[in-house]
Amino acid sequence: MKWLGSPWRRWLFIVGFFSCLAAILIAPISSGMVIPGLADYINHLAAIIQAKLALAEGQFPLRVAPLEQMGFRYPYYQFYSPSSFTFSALIYQWLTPDNPLTAFRISLWCALVVGGIYMYRLAYWLVQSRPAALLASVIYLTAPYYIIVLDHLGNLNEAMALGILPAVLYYTIQRYLYPASHKILLQVALAWYLLITIHIITFIYSSFFIGILLLGITLKNRRHWSNFLRVIIAYAFGCLLAMWFLTPIFMLKKYFVMSDTFSNVAHFADFSPLLSYLLSPTVTVHEVSNSALISIHPAVGWPILIPAAICSYVFFRKFHSKNKRADYWMPFLLLLFFIVFMLIWLPINFMYWLPKVLLVGQYSWRLLGQIIWIGALLAAWAISWVFNSAIYTRHAVFSFFVVMLAASPWFPVPPHSNMNLEKFIKRPLLIYNNNGYAINFNKYTQFVDNIDSMLLYSLMQQATLPLNTPYIIPQSLLKLAAAPFISIQGEIPSRLHQYRLIAGLNGEKLATYKLQPGLFRWDIPLYSLPNQWSLQNNFIIKISPDTRKTLIPITRVMLSGFMKHAETIDVKEIMPYCQQKKTITQCKIFVPSTVRLLELPILYYPKLLHITLNGHSVLYQSVLYQNNLIAAVTPQRGQINTIDIQFCGLVWANHISLCAWGLFVVISIMTAMLYLRRFFSSLFIDLG
Repeated sequence: MKWLGSPWRRWLFIVGFFSCLAAILIAPISSGMVIPGLADYINHLAAIIQAKLALAEGQFPLRVAPLEQMGFRYPYYQFYSPSSFTFSALIYQWLTPDNPLTAFRISLWCALVVGGIYMYRLAYWLVQSRPAALLASVIYLTAPYYIIVLDHLGNLNEAMALGILPAVLYYTIQRYLYPASHKILLQVALAWYLLITIHIITFIYSSFFIGILLLGITLKNRRHWSNFLRVIIAYAFGCLLAMWFLTPIFMLKKYFVMSDTFSNVAHFADFSPLLSYLLSPTVTVHEVSNSALISIHPAVGWPILIPAAICSYVFFRKFHSKNKRADYWMPFLLLLFFIVFMLIWLPINFMYWLPKVLLVGQYSWRLLGQIIWIGALLAAWAISWVFNSAIYTRHAVFSFFVVMLAASPWFPVPPHSNMNLEKFIKRPLLIYNNNGYAINFNKYTQFVDNIDSMLLYSLMQQATLPLNTPYIIPQSLLKLAAAPFISIQGEIPSRLHQYRLIAGLNGEKLATYKLQPGLFRWDIPLYSLPNQWSLQNNFIIKISPDTRKTLIPITRVMLSGFMKHAETIDVKEIMPYCQQKKTITQCKIFVPSTVRLLELPILYYPKLLHITLNGHSVLYQSVLYQNNLIAAVTPQRGQINTIDIQFCGLVWANHISLCAWGLFVVISIMTAMLYLRRFFSSLFIDLG
């Protein structure tokens, strides 16, 4: 590879090589018009389309998905990967305005190219062999776990995080080696900021294991404690840049609907892969669940396992390479490899003793994202040692094809969804996790200030009305309501026109309803028999004539009547009077003198909303409205109320981030001026 001696030729080759490799890796999901039938892909595609709408509103940084939860301003991006969706949405807006699929592919392609280039730089810094560094980068990008994330899941955010991770590693180690450089300080802070706001799981695991690696290096040479502290300062700087994002997550993560999936220690090891799966050279399929990473068990990959075995052999035989730097770092990388491997594989659940923040990964196999960068660096060392740093072109080409051959079993033929792209663009809704970051009001009832109505989920599970089946309604719940009633909505098929529904409570008939074809709503008053209420009330619906085969399709069953109608303007009444003005939802409505509570079309989050009433900031409270916890205010009665509503995040955290970014800009300007001064000084000296 002598022709790569020229720097510009070398970098042209490197960029071209990884550009082609990235195109190969995303080929299975590269259709321009067909949406792959991958849950993560569909969800992230919807998020990209809505992110474009959010940018058009003027959101920066992204916080709210405009179309989710009936337009109630679901803060999806505040809690999940705002930077990756911003990047993809900008591509969608400016480069591919008619096709979000192309924007999705370009985002993945960019992540792979960046990941390849920086893994090459990192490996070359370690072993000082360009062919070994190039092969290590290929091993990283073609690791089974990375291919599953890309092509089996279509997980945009984790794929982009694994792409930026080598850059984070590279600049963090450079900071450790050159702690006085302001330029590297900025690079480290920016790299960590991007990793935080692209995929917080990868950020937390990388923080933990990179910290262990650098701490081990520091303990071996205690003169480097100041270097380690400088790295911590740069890392903290990156966290301050992302404070607007991190603080609300850690403040509310316990209360989210999805919190049980990343707070349960036992759940973490539920799907731990067997040793045979981790060591398998081919795909091992196990028909369970609907998740690719549970049904298609990820392996470490032989291109990583063989170099790890070689490094182990060399370490225990006390052999050395010609590169002192590589020999210095290799034992720590090897130890870290086995630590992560054991955390993934061993049936002993170490999460009982490790920091609970590591549960954010949900499953132990998520740690394979750390295995692959450690394994790639061990591969660079092993290749350099085996070839004695004398790797010729034929060796590199042959090794490349061997690595690609080892990766080939993992390339899938992804299923196609039945979704029409044009229709999906018009209604790009999340297919899962569309309430994962909402407050879990069922579990944490302290957040519920008022109740308007609540869905009765157990009566809605099968999308058909459960007949002749008692449903328990506690007396304590009924006593909270002013005039409680159950509302059933659905659609009656024409074949059921001869039937009648009969509702009863504790053996007493409440109401009857004659079925008519078409849409229907039946409000069943529970307040008509208050003397019949008991501690546990049996509500039941029967059909006449009685038959067990009759199915009545329903869309909603809810318990309502908690508030007096004259004292509340509910959210459905106010929404026609609201309009979106950039990031602010403005509602103008006349409020009668009897109204005491005004429900607002925005989800409730403590301290994250800013609401003004007739130009003055006001406190807000929560209202349980069907299956959403929304915000509400006390209006000014007997006059027109103008309410401005904005999801703004945590104000003090926003200010800290703003100050940190201001400092970032100041340091950038000072560093640029210093470099320009040095450049012109050297130029004048040469001219002189």
